[in-house]
Order: sequence, then C-alpha cells, then structure tokens
Amino acid sequence: MKSSARPKQFRMYRRVSLFSRCMIGLPLGFSCLVLYQTQNSLPLAIYLGMGAVTFGLYSSDKKRAELGQWRIAESTLHLVALLGGWAGGLFAQQWLRHKTQKRSFQRVFWLIVSSHLLMWTDWLLFHQQMSLRLFAKLSGFFLTQ
Repeated sequence: MKSSARPKQFRMYRRVSLFSRCMIGLPLGFSCLVLYQTQNSLPLAIYLGMGAVTFGLYSSDKKRAELGQWRIAESTLHLVALLGGWAGGLFAQQWLRHKTQKRSFQRVFWLIVSSHLLMWTDWLLFHQQMSLRLFAKLSGFFLTQ
C-alpha cells in the first residue's frame, strides 16, 4: 500500500496566514509612503535588505537544528529583527515553521514588532513628537546619573 504523505522537504513549508501577510506588508507600505512623501528610499532598503538577511538566518538555523549542528543564537535573530528584519523573521517563522512554539522567543519578537509599529505610528501620525519627547526624557535621565 502506497503512502500519500508528501516528502519531508515539502511538509516543513506551509501557507503564510492572512494576518502575517498584513503584518509583513505594513513596513513595506509605510516605507513606500515615506519614499513617496520624502524621496527617501532608506527605510524601504533597510526593511527589504534586513528582511532578506533575517529570513536567511532563520532558514540556516532551521537547517542546523535539523542536522543537529551548532545553532544561531536567539539574541542574533532578535538583533536582526530589531534592526529592521522583523518582517522577514515573521515570514520565515510562518513559512519554515521555525521558532513559533517557544514562548520566550515569541514574547521578545512581538515586543520588537510592536516597537517598530509604534515608531511608524509616531512617524506618520505625530511627526516624531512622541519619539522626540521620549528621547529628551531619556537623555535627561542619563545625563543626571
């Protein structure tokens, strides 16, 4: 009797949810808006470049895990997400089914995503007023210490 199961290499991939696709589209849309308004392509280049780097790191980490090799540190995955690669990380998590079950990793990851979305909200709706106030308070705090 033949098994109808797919080969293992195809079972590890799955569809990316609608929620994830929308989340991934946000920084790209925001970056395109900045490009349109200011002719500044840097945010778009950062999100695309860091997203590709982050996806590559997740993919490499997944392969290393399957082979029982030395893994990429979670702090490295979080750092590249923080530097703008979180959309690539989210895509990799969904596509590769990697790092989706570890709650401590997910908490930090979604904190990074939230910080990016807050930054974009401040940039687009409040013209960096919240960020400037926070920076002034933090610099005053650290200068008085």
